[in-house]
Amino acid sequence: MKKVMSALLCAIFLFGLPHGASADDHGTAAMQAAVTEQPVERQALQTQALQQLSKDTDFVVYAPQLPHTDWKLEIPVPYPHLPGNKIITFTRFSYFDMSGDIYLMGVEQHKARGYKTTRSITSIDIKNKTTKTKQVEYEFKFDLSGEPVTWNDIEGRFKSWASSQQNGGFLTWIQGDTYIEMSSVVFTREQMIEVAKSMKPVQQ
Repeated sequence: MKKVMSALLCAIFLFGLPHGASADDHGTAAMQAAVTEQPVERQALQTQALQQLSKDTDFVVYAPQLPHTDWKLEIPVPYPHLPGNKIITFTRFSYFDMSGDIYLMGVEQHKARGYKTTRSITSIDIKNKTTKTKQVEYEFKFDLSGEPVTWNDIEGRFKSWASSQQNGGFLTWIQGDTYIEMSSVVFTREQMIEVAKSMKPVQQ
């Protein structure tokens, strides 16, 4: 319950109360004070990590620039990042709330054009009771399925989760020459679009 309430408070402060809702002035002030306490050292380290990472990618790296956020950033891909070791073609960022306990959203990025990856295809021979797996390389193509959404002259696609009881879903778009895929079960569709609007290139 504490995790759910923390996530709701984070979303309410960042994106506002639902239309028609209200909050006590003192309670709102206390909530804002708690959310806006930003550890400068953490922000500086996260910015430094993104700047260092962006020097080794073959695409422009983007990060959200919403005000009054103190999200904890983890970079599971690439891990570990060894600066200057090799060209990075794919990244995955995980954003958590201030405590680091609540997963808010994930963001994947790679080149929008000319990006190649591999997919495992397994064939099963029931008669001979054997399986065979091979790696097939394919070139990325932007998936146009889903609900079209636009912002800042960008047209993306949104897909909600199969369960109507869950917030969020997948939001995908191309910004510059970078493909970006955001997923969340905490933020709503509208909140995810607000985050997308704030995405800016990481300055090296």
